[in-house]
Amino acid sequence: MHVQLKVVLAASPAVVRDALANPAVMVAVTTPLLVYRSEELDGFPRRWSDSAQRVSARILGVFPLGRTHVSLRWYRVGDADVQEDTGRGIAGTFALLRIRHRMAVSPAPHASGLPRGTLLRDRMEFHAGPLTPLLWPGLWLVWQWRGFRLRQLAPTWTRRR
Repeated sequence: MHVQLKVVLAASPAVVRDALANPAVMVAVTTPLLVYRSEELDGFPRRWSDSAQRVSARILGVFPLGRTHVSLRWYRVGDADVQEDTGRGIAGTFALLRIRHRMAVSPAPHASGLPRGTLLRDRMEFHAGPLTPLLWPGLWLVWQWRGFRLRQLAPTWTRRR
């Protein structure tokens, strides 16, 4: 099964790509439904790198969801930059899930009279055996919240160097 978003954000593709490299953005777009916490001694890095980072999550900040590795890689497909999380669950519900999560960033189609922006396609494919259909409603809700928060936050992002 999968959940996905296709949203236009009020920020340039470079700014959106830069924001997706910031762990604070992952935290901001899911809080308060999912609250992420770094399991690393030094906490979240300032920027995601290609090394795996241990992360835990709690539903509504209370109910443990488990621990996972966030391990990101970037590649290009056509005019889109794609960020893919190749990490894996290591404990709790995350350990039951097989996940493929990709976010594609490309220039949004331009409509006359509207400012240019970024088309973000955010898709997570998941499988958890017989639990898969039971997990879909909760993941769908989180994805709708992510879309709302991404649209809300994108105008506030600035390019970091």
